[in-house]
Amino acid sequence: PSHSLTLANAGMMWRGVVTRCVAQALRLGARDSAAAVDEAAAASLPFRRSVLQNPPPSPLSGRLGCAQHLQQQQRRHYKKDCVDVRQGNKIEKDGKLYEIVKFEHTRGMARQTGNVQLELRELSKGGRGNKSTLRMRPGHTLEVVRLDEKAFRVLYLEGSGTLQVMDESTFDQLELDLDLFEGGETQRNLVKECTFMEEPPEVSVLYHGEDILSCKLPMTLELVVDKAFGGISKQSASAREKDSFLPGGTLIKVPEHVEKGDRIVVDTRDGTFIRKVS
Repeated sequence: PSHSLTLANAGMMWRGVVTRCVAQALRLGARDSAAAVDEAAAASLPFRRSVLQNPPPSPLSGRLGCAQHLQQQQRRHYKKDCVDVRQGNKIEKDGKLYEIVKFEHTRGMARQTGNVQLELRELSKGGRGNKSTLRMRPGHTLEVVRLDEKAFRVLYLEGSGTLQVMDESTFDQLELDLDLFEGGETQRNLVKECTFMEEPPEVSVLYHGEDILSCKLPMTLELVVDKAFGGISKQSASAREKDSFLPGGTLIKVPEHVEKGDRIVVDTRDGTFIRKVS
């Protein structure tokens, strides 16, 4: 359909050019209309060639683009009653983006409607991390936002606070500030360890439009123990742990049976040992 619209537009533009050329030929003294048409066709030949090589856009293309953009915005933003939101939802309020970190619904007695109390964490630039409380009655709506998430492959660490990653579909590289990673110091240390892996993992980047809100590692990572200290030789009824170091220098507690060179699975949320890879 868009191609036919483009050809129709080109045809209308060509007819307009021919009409102007005919009028000009008649003014210049062409003997009859047939001769004027021939001269007009010859004069419009360069224009027709340029139209075929560079067809003009459809007049509906701008409208269709706006409609598609509006549909995307409607899919990303939708209204929801305050009693139906849950922890982890992202909402937009007064032009700022927030994450619901705590939800509490107090039901009223008899005819009382009760109230909803939300603890919010700001995600927008300039106030990221600021916490606030919002209280409202059931029936009030909130604008819930769906965020875009994209995966990038870890490449290397540049300096002490910037991670270079790559989109494997387009090979475009992106710089990520380590402060964007959820989980604080634990995840930042594990991000550094990812650069020492033979096959670095993918990180998930959360977008709101063009703005990067946060990044996170996979739930678990398989890492190699670089150094392991000897455990306590005395017998104990409870499991004993010892200190060990990963290739990037991160300290982690592991069971006594884990030795240097062993591969272990680590929980990226708190940096704790899960199991040894057999």
